[in-house]
Amino acid sequence: MKALASPPVYIAAAILLSAGPVLALLWKESGALVSAAAVHRAEQIEAKRPEKPWDFWTPEVENLAKELTEQRAAIARREAEVAAREKRLTDEARELEQIRRQIESLRAEIGNRLVEVQAQELKNLKSLAVTYSRLTPASAVAIFGQMDDLMVAKLLSLMKPEVSSAILEEFSRSPGPDNVNLKRAAEISQRLRLLLPAKPSA
Repeated sequence: MKALASPPVYIAAAILLSAGPVLALLWKESGALVSAAAVHRAEQIEAKRPEKPWDFWTPEVENLAKELTEQRAAIARREAEVAAREKRLTDEARELEQIRRQIESLRAEIGNRLVEVQAQELKNLKSLAVTYSRLTPASAVAIFGQMDDLMVAKLLSLMKPEVSSAILEEFSRSPGPDNVNLKRAAEISQRLRLLLPAKPSA
């Protein structure tokens, strides 16, 4: 009993008695705070919940939806890149086709010009062949001495056979130093053999 009457016991009892209402108040307030936090969390979750027809929602569903959104965005970027690449390829193919048509046009134009040049050359050669056919074989050989063998062969191929043979015979009659004319007659004959046949001039 004496222990109960001692001042420290009174002090401890007074502290406990005064702390009791404070602890009760704190307990009450903490419960309210916990409830308010739970309500706030529920409101946040509810705000993120999708509208109907979705009638369920979980954080896993939210994560899945987020991943799907990111994947769709990545797919859209890749599709845009592929479309841009296809457009570049189409433009390049169109440009290549245009260049190909230009090359074909130039080739056709060059071919036409070559035909014109060949036709003009043939016309000139025929005119020369007629002129040289009217010369004596000796005069023709003297002029042919200043031409190359291919040109002489072309001219002889456009002459009548009796005229060209008389000119070749004249080459053999005047062989020249080191038989140069005989060698030329043989070379010209070889070239005549390789030339395409041409219609003799009238």
